[in-house]
Amino acid sequence: MEIFILKIILIINIFIRPINLQLLINVKNQGGDVMQENITANVSEDTVTLDFLRLDGVYVSQLVDFTNEVEAMKVIIPSEEELGQSGYQILCFLTHAAQADFIAPDAMAKLRQKNPGTVRVAEEDKGWRQTTVTAWAGRATILLSPAAAKHCAPAYDKVYLRSADLTRWAPRPGVEQSYTSEVTPFPAHALSFDTSDGNPTISVCMAEKDASKDCICHLEVCVNWYPCGLKYCKGKPQGGLSYRCGIKTCHRCYRYHFYVRRRDACLNYM
Repeated sequence: MEIFILKIILIINIFIRPINLQLLINVKNQGGDVMQENITANVSEDTVTLDFLRLDGVYVSQLVDFTNEVEAMKVIIPSEEELGQSGYQILCFLTHAAQADFIAPDAMAKLRQKNPGTVRVAEEDKGWRQTTVTAWAGRATILLSPAAAKHCAPAYDKVYLRSADLTRWAPRPGVEQSYTSEVTPFPAHALSFDTSDGNPTISVCMAEKDASKDCICHLEVCVNWYPCGLKYCKGKPQGGLSYRCGIKTCHRCYRYHFYVRRRDACLNYM
């Protein structure tokens, strides 16, 4: 039932979002299974959004706001009824988009599929990107990016960011207060690290047996195929000018570490 609900959410995201381009891509994941990704480029809002439903029922929606340099990764995790869980969990992670390597919306909007039924495989594996978030974003989300705030709205109080990224976002016109004053840092003991191995001093949820104890949860997301660059070819010898002749495609995985007040809030370790 919950997977059906997540599919409805995916359909709504596809058909009610104002768009300039929309591509539905058949993609082969690392296990050899074929999935579908929906890529939306909105030139007027200067955003790109990539959505897909994993085979385990987890829904992933990644938004990049190029104007405000904000990347928002939204993840909807269904509950496991056999483990006594109910409902589903929505999380959203904000990072500085200078790390994002999607091609820009205006370039994305010019893409066309010659063979829509083709199963795509990324040309380059970008490996893993590790992010340890340190605060609940709170009202800073809307100050940083209205598009990301709308994207992450279903997550309510489970929108996270790194305090270090706040210094990388330039102040927006009309925003007088510091972004830092709008976020809520994790408790001090969740932000301290063991100098010998660099790991948090607080338990990781995978090792914590007491469901009522706080711990560090981690979540892994892989985007199997996305346009990460433009390809240029050289023109005729007499002209010699290069011209855009295609796109480069990449695969990247993300690992997010975040604090939870109770281990049972870390659904992927229950």
